[in-house]
Amino acid sequence: MKVLFAGGGTAGHINPALAVAGYLRETQPDAEILYVGARGGMEETLVPAAGFAFKSITVSGFQRKVSWKNIRKNAAALVHVLTASRQARGIIRAFGPDICMGTGGYVAGPVVREAVRLGVPSVIHEQNAFPGVTNRILSRYANRTLLAVADAQKYLSPSARCVLTGNPVRREVLRAGRDESRARLKLDERPLILSFGGSLGARKINEAAADLLAESARTGEFQHIHG
Repeated sequence: MKVLFAGGGTAGHINPALAVAGYLRETQPDAEILYVGARGGMEETLVPAAGFAFKSITVSGFQRKVSWKNIRKNAAALVHVLTASRQARGIIRAFGPDICMGTGGYVAGPVVREAVRLGVPSVIHEQNAFPGVTNRILSRYANRTLLAVADAQKYLSPSARCVLTGNPVRREVLRAGRDESRARLKLDERPLILSFGGSLGARKINEAAADLLAESARTGEFQHIHG
């Protein structure tokens, strides 16, 4: 079996794909896995580090705020869409996947769309309660749309065939032991508060976390993941 993955831009799009790819590697060792991401994206580093074959295409997202600078960026992005579609089509034909899975981010758009056009069964996975633009568009074409949150369906195409699956989690996360993890992070036995959110980070969350630091320091350990 050959499986093609596409997704990128943030770890929130990349890690679910790596979780599924990792499960396939364990349960079906003969499966061939190829990941397609954006040239220059963080997936270009994370995917090979996880031990999977990787190919990149030239693609960029559209800017929704109106300005002359963004108009120029969107003109370039439009050219990239045409280039990315051609590159994706070539990769798909050369690899010959049995199934394609897109996990969001603008790079998933041309890959999944071309897979559908070439007759490759395709699914997309939406990790959020409010779907991104790419998955809202692809939900019209994918054979199945996998959801982490049921409420996301109301924002998708009426023709989307949705299945509630939850978010895939990497095996190394599921297998991590509490004591080993605390020792690795050099945490003592005080109660631990962990805060995070906002994908690549959110200023309001960071500011709220900073306000809590002084209070939590008296009662326990506080860890904040920020962007």
